[in-house]
Amino acid sequence: MSAVTDAGVEREIDLGRWKQAAVERWWLVAAGLVVGAIIGGLYSLSGGSVWEASVLIAPGQPFSPQGSPVLSYTSSPRGIEQVVTSEDALKRAAKAAGIGVGSLRGHVSTTTVSTGASSSTASRGATLIRITVQLHKPKHAEDAANALGVIVRNDTSPYVKQSLAAYATQIASFEAQLGQLQKRINVLNGTLSRSGLSDIEKLIVAGQADNAQTRFGTISDNLSLVRQQQTLAKSVELATIIEPAAAVKTTARSRRNSILVGALIGIIAGAIVAIVADIRARRT
Repeated sequence: MSAVTDAGVEREIDLGRWKQAAVERWWLVAAGLVVGAIIGGLYSLSGGSVWEASVLIAPGQPFSPQGSPVLSYTSSPRGIEQVVTSEDALKRAAKAAGIGVGSLRGHVSTTTVSTGASSSTASRGATLIRITVQLHKPKHAEDAANALGVIVRNDTSPYVKQSLAAYATQIASFEAQLGQLQKRINVLNGTLSRSGLSDIEKLIVAGQADNAQTRFGTISDNLSLVRQQQTLAKSVELATIIEPAAAVKTTARSRRNSILVGALIGIIAGAIVAIVADIRARRT
């Protein structure tokens, strides 16, 4: 038991001495920080330059016929990331950019962009998705990023597309009915304007005209509602490309991260040198 206690005490003493050595020889630690940061900065430059292109996507938020949001991968940043980094998406984007799929692997990333809007239903106003591609040629980066944006827009909204098709069918039907009703109303009004009708005949025609006009109003209201639903589906439920990709030149390695990592390694190395110097000084 005493041996274990002695070992613990010795360990505490060693740690205390190491800390004191680093504090007393702080210039070694500071020099390690500066040298490490410089080396990290130089290392970031050694990676050369690449072209980075990003396309900004507003993920779709589908709604049920009752108006409640439908939770699906189409509105999930993680789901969209899985889509754009899948092998199928990479092959399609590579083909659109005229490059090999191997050039894209590991060079596609997604980030979530908050718009600052709060939403309890996770509507599209809450977040945007930025899809970024890094390649050595700007045109290839732009084409690949835009192709991935199109893939997200087209492949993540099957339910919404079916809804849009249904809305289009309903709108065409309502417009056709309104056209027929308008012709009937015109005929009935023309009949009422003619002379020679008895009072009973006028009453019958007027009733038919009123019924047609009432039905016209009801169908017009239905048409207006469906058009609103269609607009909602196009502008909110359907994934949309907000900003197409435009390539910008950047370093292959993050200079900030490289400097921070280099500085951290430099601090550790400086502390080790300080401890070694202290041990040698105590032995002499």
